[in-house]
Amino acid sequence: MSHRFQALRPAVAFALALPWSSAGVAVRAQTETAGTLLPIPVVDLRGVDEAVRTQIEEQRRLLEEALAAGPPAEEDAARLGLLFGEAGQLYLVYDLLPAARACLANAAELQPQNFRWRYLLGSAAEHLGELEAAISAYEQARALEPDDSPTAIRLGRVHLELGQYEQARTHYERALELPGAQAAAHFGLGRLASETDDPTAALAHFQAALQDQPRANSLHYHIALAHRALGNDQASQAAMELRGEAPVAFADPIAAEIKESATGIGAQLLLGRVALAANAFEVAEQRFREAVGDYPESTAAKRSLAAALERMGRSAEAAMWYQQALDLSPNDAGLLFQTGRLYNAERRFVAAAERLRRAAELEPSFGPAWVELAAALTATGDHLAAAEALTRALELAPGDTNLRFHRARNYGLGERRELALREFESLLADLGFNAEIVLQLGRIEQELGRPASAARRFEQLIAAGAEPPLLSQAHFELANIRTEQERYEEAIPHYQRAIIANPTLKAGYVNLSTALGRLGRFKEAALASRRALELDPTDSQVRAAELTALLLAGEDAQVRLMLEQTLELPDQGGSAYFAVLLVQVLAASADDEVRDGERALNLAQQLFQRAQTPAHGTVLAMAYAETDNFEEAAAWQERLIENLERTGPPEALEEARERLAAYKAGRKIRAPWRR
Repeated sequence: MSHRFQALRPAVAFALALPWSSAGVAVRAQTETAGTLLPIPVVDLRGVDEAVRTQIEEQRRLLEEALAAGPPAEEDAARLGLLFGEAGQLYLVYDLLPAARACLANAAELQPQNFRWRYLLGSAAEHLGELEAAISAYEQARALEPDDSPTAIRLGRVHLELGQYEQARTHYERALELPGAQAAAHFGLGRLASETDDPTAALAHFQAALQDQPRANSLHYHIALAHRALGNDQASQAAMELRGEAPVAFADPIAAEIKESATGIGAQLLLGRVALAANAFEVAEQRFREAVGDYPESTAAKRSLAAALERMGRSAEAAMWYQQALDLSPNDAGLLFQTGRLYNAERRFVAAAERLRRAAELEPSFGPAWVELAAALTATGDHLAAAEALTRALELAPGDTNLRFHRARNYGLGERRELALREFESLLADLGFNAEIVLQLGRIEQELGRPASAARRFEQLIAAGAEPPLLSQAHFELANIRTEQERYEEAIPHYQRAIIANPTLKAGYVNLSTALGRLGRFKEAALASRRALELDPTDSQVRAAELTALLLAGEDAQVRLMLEQTLELPDQGGSAYFAVLLVQVLAASADDEVRDGERALNLAQQLFQRAQTPAHGTVLAMAYAETDNFEEAAAWQERLIENLERTGPPEALEEARERLAAYKAGRKIRAPWRR
């Protein structure tokens, strides 16, 4: 199967590879043993209360002393791992997640058999929303302690969050066999059943969880929803009246131990994160709002509230709170990244790019910031800057073919086509045949004025039987080449096949109409335009193309009716053009039943009063001629010719003089659109 390229978003490969910076100089591993360790950023402590600041500064001092002592003996590596682990725990308590992640990754590197660091590393990644990285860390922890029930519950939860239902089921069913996890396992299996539309199983699991943990009254809400899905409205109402806020809990000795070490705001934030982990969103939001109220200058409190709101799907509110946290800690690269990422999701690309650029400049080794920055710059049309951002990301992940693909695309969009061509050809050499790359190569070669080479690329895609979206694009691009070469008979079947592969391809219908019209197949051209209009009824240019094709097909009566209906539509784009066309039909149709000179004159006079344009003057002269007022028609035509002699193209001037001669000879204009 051909490699599929993904939308431009940070790759999971970056998830644990790089730290998030903030104000100050990061603690860096200088020893040989620590040569592969991650740099630990100094967190911005301006929004942290004094007790917490003291703890963090003391832990940082111990780490700096250990690292400054030089290469440790092998037996001292374990002590360094312990220091990193303790620092990671501390950062985790106070919701300083990027620093926690880096410390815990180093601890796991130095003490690979220590279950605790792997488990907490998974927790940090999970809270950062890096779910694939969380799974990796939890799986490593499970390999060390296969019978640990909190690990099984967390693995089930993360897989469920990712929609990986069978993996989630495996871990939850394993947790049912382990002590202290039955209620949480049943709750997870109930959620899984709800998401897979099995309310009977969901109800059974939620009721089993409640029986095992009666104090978890938030379960009544889920029971009520399951009853409702089964049509048990009375039971649903009864359960809804019993709902509370107490989440389902499970025995987690490590989390409990860390919680006991918290002081100040850390305890409140930990309670909120526990509630959030249990999907008790309202409780979590309440805890974090209380923390913000008690500690209004706390960056961590506002960051935690923002993260919870984002998890709840309230991205606009989340962006606001991330920005407020950023106001307290303006040099926090993590906050800059989170805010920019949300702005990207909200399509506020200029604001996103500003924040993401600052994040990347503050922490040049933070790959996701460069990738998100590239996404924002691509959306703003600054393609060469986007390519440069992707180059910086590729310095950190040189094997990432997805980033190479998007850099090549941005080179092409930024009109660095030769560079794009080389990049895509290099990718093709590395990956073998790839439909997306071949399509891009064809487009670039077409833009470089190499239609024969481009056509061969598109024919290669078609012969390979690419998937429908790419197959549609290949037929469409090949048809465009044939149209530009005026090989319309060859273009038409490719447009038709493009439409079969993608029935919503509006441009396919539009270009098909053009090709059919060039061959004089006007009724078919009008039908193709009609199909395009069904996809986008507001496109006035396509509507005009349909009407023109019908006129050329001799369907004057139908065109008159359609124009009258079109002009009755509210806010119809191009209404002046359609009014001019209606005057022409009323004044110059070859069909005696269609013409209406008096109405044409009345409408033409109204148009000219609104705007004294050459087009309005032309149809006014035509309408006067249709009402047998040739003297007035000639007078208006002479005025138009005076204007065209100053500004008009030669062919328009020639046609205007021919009409003047006709009016002076007492002849009326008939079907001028067929010239």
